[in-house]
Amino acid sequence: MLEEAYSFLKKEGFFPKEVVPLRGDGSARRFFRVRTKKDSYILILPQEGAFGLKEARSYVTLGGFLFRAGVPVPRMMAFEEDKGFVLVEDLGEVRLYDLAPERRLSFYPEVLNIWATFPGLAACFPKEAALEGLFYDEALMWEKEALYFKRSFLGDFCGLKTQVLEEVEGLLKALWARLKGFSQAEAFLHRDFQAKNLMLKDGRVYVIDFQAARLGPAAYDLASLLLDPYVALSRKVRERLFKQAQRLFPVSEEAFWALALFRNFQILGAFAKLTLAGKEWFRAYIPQALVTLQEILDLFPPEGPKLWRLLVANAGFPV
Repeated sequence: MLEEAYSFLKKEGFFPKEVVPLRGDGSARRFFRVRTKKDSYILILPQEGAFGLKEARSYVTLGGFLFRAGVPVPRMMAFEEDKGFVLVEDLGEVRLYDLAPERRLSFYPEVLNIWATFPGLAACFPKEAALEGLFYDEALMWEKEALYFKRSFLGDFCGLKTQVLEEVEGLLKALWARLKGFSQAEAFLHRDFQAKNLMLKDGRVYVIDFQAARLGPAAYDLASLLLDPYVALSRKVRERLFKQAQRLFPVSEEAFWALALFRNFQILGAFAKLTLAGKEWFRAYIPQALVTLQEILDLFPPEGPKLWRLLVANAGFPV
């Protein structure tokens, strides 16, 4: 595939002097820094199969849409649709995640301003670019977040017995029935809006990894940002940033915490899956996600605290 990618680059007028492989994080795609005589770019090779090609098309379509809308994303330089090869602007190597805490916090007002533009993008969202469904909805909350948490984290990772998992599912379903109404589609939804997907170049924040975006509740991306297990913001900082966010776009506390709960289910399911797939570095973030899970479950009695007690008694949390 790399030889074909070289041909693609030359056909598009980019003549590499050096091609350096980059380590991905959770993605199955492959990334390379391509240095030419004048500049450098990032080459993205798709994961294998039809899904990889579809993902590449979604990435390019959504990237172009966001760029034209004024959202800071990498500029799309070239695309080979038949092969799924994408060449984009090189944003460097510094993510918001990589900064020292105090310096990192100085960028959050800019990030919140970006987030506040997302509701305005809903009406012109390119529906054909939806990778795995157009909407964040009740079914997704249940199947891709609550049940994903039960199956991937509690079952595969923690090894809970079938009887306990059945009891867990009953409590999850009760929580879902109470909170599913917060899934309204009011905004462009990144769905993984966190510090590892925010890059810094020339003092400006850029958004990456947006290929799975859809339409959904604005509070979901805000919860992803403020309850990010990669950076573990303090409660005091979170509260301050939440108030700033509310001044930019009206988000209720009820919606924020409801969606934070299901976002956290998704995070733990994903961390478990990736860890078991050999990406061991994700294991380090599970303890913080569990701290957040307990905090959120306490807000939704009686099912939330009961679920937490059940997990503590049976999971042992082998993190």
